[in-house]
Amino acid sequence: MGEPTYILGTVPPYSSGQNTTIPQIGAAPYRYFQGADLAWMMMSSALVLLMVPGIALFYSGVSKSRFAFSQAWLPIMSTAIVGLEWYLWGYSIAFSNSPSSRVFWGSTDGIALHNVLFRPVRSSGDLQTEGPVIPELVYALFQGMFACFTASLVSGAAICKDRPGHFLVFILLWTTFVYNPIARWTWNPEGWSHRIGALDFAGGTAVHICAGATVLAHSVYHRCLPKVEEFLERILGGPRYPAGPPTNSSNGVSADRTLGSAPPREADQPGQDPSHNVENVLLGTLLLWIGWFGFNGGSALGANLRAVSACVSTHLSACAGGVTLCILHRWSDLWSIVEFCNGAVVGLICITPAAGYVPHQISPVFGIIGALICSHMTFVSVKLGDTHGIIVYHGVGGLIGMFLTGCFARKNVAHLDGFTNINGGAWDGHWITLGYVVIEFTIHLTLTSYAKTTIVGK
Repeated sequence: MGEPTYILGTVPPYSSGQNTTIPQIGAAPYRYFQGADLAWMMMSSALVLLMVPGIALFYSGVSKSRFAFSQAWLPIMSTAIVGLEWYLWGYSIAFSNSPSSRVFWGSTDGIALHNVLFRPVRSSGDLQTEGPVIPELVYALFQGMFACFTASLVSGAAICKDRPGHFLVFILLWTTFVYNPIARWTWNPEGWSHRIGALDFAGGTAVHICAGATVLAHSVYHRCLPKVEEFLERILGGPRYPAGPPTNSSNGVSADRTLGSAPPREADQPGQDPSHNVENVLLGTLLLWIGWFGFNGGSALGANLRAVSACVSTHLSACAGGVTLCILHRWSDLWSIVEFCNGAVVGLICITPAAGYVPHQISPVFGIIGALICSHMTFVSVKLGDTHGIIVYHGVGGLIGMFLTGCFARKNVAHLDGFTNINGGAWDGHWITLGYVVIEFTIHLTLTSYAKTTIVGK
């Protein structure tokens, strides 16, 4: 007796015609979009969102215990605000492709995700003639998670500096005028950085350098603010703001108090209050590590071999960074799980712009070099009052990753997805790519992230 047969229905043939129109795609989307690509991109979006509670736990863990709640709350609140901003006008600024779009700023074509549904999107590959077969709505969701995560990174700058309401207004303006244009320049095929051939796979400039420069500007501004107020008091003959009784909020906390500030207590003296919660740091790092597979792997925009290579590179760089920083700390002190977590995060940051461009055999170099350099630059964050080390770990780590990307990018790795074509980096003999990368992160660092953040902050 033979094997039973089953009638499962007709499997629609996959279509890859080059002359397909948007109405044709809308009439039969199942013929043009592969379920595996859609599933991977939606899962990657969820993994990137998982990084927000990861960074919240990480920030709350490395903070003083009395600051822990505000540091866990701010990333979540920032994510909600930026999520709405991305839906209303953020995506339009960054990725609209209408005829009225510009190199530096988008059009109104994608306001409230209008006309964002079936249209296939293109990857960030140089000299590309084809693109991934995913609908634009999925791409908008994925990139929206990037915007939310970047805002949650910046929220670490608010500790002991900003009132909650002021910071949330700042993050809304910052996302609109700083992050969205940089994302357009980096990933949109019409962006100037993309056009010249600079390589940034998953956010070395748009996410990490941008966040680091923002916190740098924020820290410098608040370091100078007391001196400015003292000068104004001398000129005006009195305090800038009249003294008055504090207004209490519903939870009994003074509303005029900045995030994390509190009246002096006996437990706040050095040595009497733990500086961090190791369990939160470890759990936050693990969530970040897991989420980074979607962060980097999803940037391949499909379930393909390039995504696999990016995930392997991400994991190896994190391992190398964590082990390196842990061993460095052991030479002068005891083994430290917190230093391992810091090193792993540095490795993840450094490999971000390179994950889809470099061979996975090279990826541990990113983690090792990043951990070695960042470990000797933490004094910068200490002097500027950056308690979470965002300036060094994200800013400097992003710079290291971008520079190494220009050195080790390979054209054959980029083409693992089947459609991305680049000239390669210095390793492929294309030294000009290294120059493009330097131009990109220099302009983003000096003329956009720092300068515009200072203006918005004021």
